[in-house]
Amino acid sequence: MNQFQTALTTGQVVVRKWWVNANNPNQIGVQFFQEIESSNQVNNLVALAQGIRPVQTVSAIYSFAKEVALPLLGSTEGDLSQGAKVIFGKEMFKGIDVSIEVTENFTPNPFSSSHEPKINPATGEIVLGYNEETGKNEPVYRHTNLVAGLTPNHVWAPRPVEEPRVDSFNLIGR
Repeated sequence: MNQFQTALTTGQVVVRKWWVNANNPNQIGVQFFQEIESSNQVNNLVALAQGIRPVQTVSAIYSFAKEVALPLLGSTEGDLSQGAKVIFGKEMFKGIDVSIEVTENFTPNPFSSSHEPKINPATGEIVLGYNEETGKNEPVYRHTNLVAGLTPNHVWAPRPVEEPRVDSFNLIGR
């Protein structure tokens, strides 16, 4: 485990990489990672019984003025995921604790033409949730945001509703 991976296990927000914003060369895009507890859709007891930490890694991107980012990061681009050094998120915000807040819903990001629905990494299938407004199971979209403080208000999409199954044998036997 390298320094970056070890830093993630603390639960703190960690800088992963940064780059010059293609749309504005006076801005630096910074990608942050954080390990958070898995949503209530995951059976944490099973994970713990199997020796698996019931966490997931989430990311958020924040844009900084170049003159603010350069003294903190030391360059206009970099990648710390290989463990050269660690920069915690609060170092980017003058010591203010930050967290990544997750919101899941049924709407893609209106500012992105490439926002894809959430994918189950084990199966490769699109994750569905029950949308009460439409009364249907629909693809879930994950949105993340960097927020001040240590207690983000995560909003998880509801589990999908299983379609009722008709047992034709049982119907015939009546």
